Amino acid sequence: MMTISEKNRSVIRKLVHDYSGILIERVTTRQLEKKVDEQMRHLGIIDQRDYIAIIEDFEHDSAPLEELVSELTVSESYFFRNPAQFEFIAKIFLPDLFALRGCDVPCKIWSAGCSRGEEAYSIAMMAKHFMATKPTARFSINAGDINTRNLHTAGEAVYSARSLRDKLESLEALLGFCPGIKDGAGEFSITRDLREMVSFQKLNLKNTQNLKCMMGSDIIFCRNVLIYFDDDLRTQLIDEFYKVLAPGGILLLGESECLPASSAHFDLLSHKNAYAYRKPYAIRQTDD
Repeated sequence: MMTISEKNRSVIRKLVHDYSGILIERVTTRQLEKKVDEQMRHLGIIDQRDYIAIIEDFEHDSAPLEELVSELTVSESYFFRNPAQFEFIAKIFLPDLFALRGCDVPCKIWSAGCSRGEEAYSIAMMAKHFMATKPTARFSINAGDINTRNLHTAGEAVYSARSLRDKLESLEALLGFCPGIKDGAGEFSITRDLREMVSFQKLNLKNTQNLKCMMGSDIIFCRNVLIYFDDDLRTQLIDEFYKVLAPGGILLLGESECLPASSAHFDLLSHKNAYAYRKPYAIRQTDD
């Protein structure tokens, strides 16, 4: 396996950050060298300078740099991660939302940094479960990720038992319907009706202009994503989420994540061991 010079490692790290906003300091030198070596072999090049020239050209062809980002980021998730958040939405937030504005307008939900789709399909399962008791409720569920490999997996909607963390039968008993079909290899496929509830697309959070597609969202999931970014981008994203959320809309972060100290415009909501950040219904008045 090749050895990458410190100079070239710094260049690669900067390119990954400039393109995706992701900090890869936690990636060991050996891991980086292994992934770059594999990609260079795939591209059929042997000179590191040629490789850097290729990924530097990401504005014209982002595929090689995208592939490197995909290799360097962890895509670990599972269905109904942090279940207390889903319970809060299903039992408190959604009843209040539809009681306040009726069912003519669908509840708009975004999964930002959706990984392989477990989170987005968990949202769809929750929505279908809710509609069993309120059939007039409607939902618009969208999900995005920078990793095209993740999006392909999400579109295929076939998962191993690792994504469940519990038996499929237990999930079926909780929801009141079967969310997937098992095969002989231990994998299960999400049912067609749930797949059709979710729209997946590529989403690079580094380009905050992309967040305009979330305008009017009632719920934004961005869990275990901000930890990959620096403080400036985290703050910028939180501010953009606030702008695109509908009044009364909520932002959900990962269990170990919290808002920057400068983001005091959200209201903190808690339910059991879960937290949500709500955009106030009315603009706060400040003292002159």
